Amino acid sequence: MHKPHPTPQRLADICVVGAGYVGLTAAACFAALGHRVRCVENDQRRLSQMRRGETPIYEPGLDGLLREGMSTGRLTFTSEIDQAVPGAEVAFLCVGTPARPDGHPDLRQLAAAARQVATAATGDLVVAVKSTVPPGTCEALQLLSDDAASPDVRISVASNPEFLRESQAVSDFFHPDRVVVGADEEATGSCIATLYPSEWPMLRCDRRSSELIKYASNTFLALKISFANEIAGLCEHVGAEAVSVLAGVGMDQRIGPSFLAHGPGFGGSCLTKDVSGLVATADALGYDTPVARATLDVNAWARGRVVDKLATLLGSLAGKAIAVLGMAFKAGTDDVRDSPAVTIAERLLAEGAAVSTFDPVAEPEALRHLQHPDAYSAVSGADAVVIATAWPEFAQLDPARLASVMSGRVILDTVGVLDPAAAAASGLDVILPGRSAMDTFHPVMVRPLEWALDAVLV
Repeated sequence: MHKPHPTPQRLADICVVGAGYVGLTAAACFAALGHRVRCVENDQRRLSQMRRGETPIYEPGLDGLLREGMSTGRLTFTSEIDQAVPGAEVAFLCVGTPARPDGHPDLRQLAAAARQVATAATGDLVVAVKSTVPPGTCEALQLLSDDAASPDVRISVASNPEFLRESQAVSDFFHPDRVVVGADEEATGSCIATLYPSEWPMLRCDRRSSELIKYASNTFLALKISFANEIAGLCEHVGAEAVSVLAGVGMDQRIGPSFLAHGPGFGGSCLTKDVSGLVATADALGYDTPVARATLDVNAWARGRVVDKLATLLGSLAGKAIAVLGMAFKAGTDDVRDSPAVTIAERLLAEGAAVSTFDPVAEPEALRHLQHPDAYSAVSGADAVVIATAWPEFAQLDPARLASVMSGRVILDTVGVLDPAAAAASGLDVILPGRSAMDTFHPVMVRPLEWALDAVLV
């Protein structure tokens, strides 16, 4: 099979520890580049799936790469680190670093993985940390690895953060904006850098800078989303159209349109966790980060605003039947971690609403009993519908059919996928964020009239 991907500067034996969204994508993509990859996963159910050539996560394009890698023999899976590490030049750590209640990342899985890898190493080994971690983590892992490794084995720990977007991870891997390698020794950095094609944009730096690049990047992306939501709220009060305002802002090349979109807020495994991690890191040093804090505050407000808006539209939420379409934190993935849709559904339940849900792929365990087999059955009898995830399937919903099965007529389209005019023709009221109701009074518009009157009187 022809491999349309560029050739790395050299081929190597690689170990990838962790087969989640980051680890499995990295393993399959490295194998597609030509490397020999042994991937470690200790969850036996997931391991069995992958050995059958099935991906345990939903990520477009990943299943084909997995099967290709296995068919060529370049990609194998095991639950034993002792089988995966010996003979490898580089071990990539891709385990979870979930946020603790205080915002600091929980690094216990990462520390355990580093110790196990160092213990299993039979020769010199570079350990590359792809997990998102606060600055200084690689130095701590270096100490742990030195303590665990055999006296004749040298472990070098470096940072090689991932910048993969869920639902576009495969494309992002092969078309990166940058590959960041943080190492305090030239040889260690080169060992990692040369695993990638020479034509890919490469930034070489020290370990702490590399670790902070990931935190800072995700914080800025989250900031753009929170800014867009704040402006959308202002648009509703002033009588402007958020779609037009944000489009005009994004056309400025210094700003750009990416992530400048309003909606129910950001979610997933990265943005909230990484912004919280940056704030917690700064707090530990006695340094204040008011912009990052505000980003989190606005994101929480954006989720709550959806529930508050429904309460205003319906008069009360208690006893109302409300359907939430879309459970994944964004379209194109089955990831429900920190999903705005899940938060909204849980708050509606807390307010006494009867909630039904549907998502084409995702199915939150805690809300599984609310899940319906399709969108129309989910909205049947609903007083209102919330569209919380921009799945393309929702844009194709038939307004007439929705109107015929709903009890009410309100659709709160937080992601702007429906055609309001087509829905209105079927008798539905589509409420879009960042757009005020036609009968909303905007007192700020009185002031220009006063200025005009003053000019006439003079």
